[in-house]
Amino acid sequence: MTAHGTQQICQSGIVDRVVDQKVFVKIEVQSACGQCRAKSYCGMVESAGKIAEVHTDDAQKYAVGQQVELLLERSLGYKALLLGYIYPFLILVVSLFIAFLITGSEGLSALIAVSLMAPYYAILYRNRDKLRSTFRFRIR
Repeated sequence: MTAHGTQQICQSGIVDRVVDQKVFVKIEVQSACGQCRAKSYCGMVESAGKIAEVHTDDAQKYAVGQQVELLLERSLGYKALLLGYIYPFLILVVSLFIAFLITGSEGLSALIAVSLMAPYYAILYRNRDKLRSTFRFRIR
């Protein structure tokens, strides 16, 4: 993923399929191991394909296999980072310390902290339609 200017994040991908007003674009996500010389020995190499759903009025002009660029507003990238990584981490760490202060048990505190992740992700899941409409990719 590269920054395009200062306002947008750009990611290249390949059109996987086109359905009605939606274009599904496959993005290859490579881990940081890509440039490592020991990657063939490590076992930590990770390469996963992600599918981005793009709503567009001119979806039919895109063909399966076509190389495209996806654009996302940079501010939305930061918001996704907060929702996906920073907030869960803070909930986990803060609840772990508070639970330990209350219970005095490391095991119980860890169990409480991890169990608090379920309501957080349930809230995200319940608001998935709102989040989907907020985080909208555009094709260039």
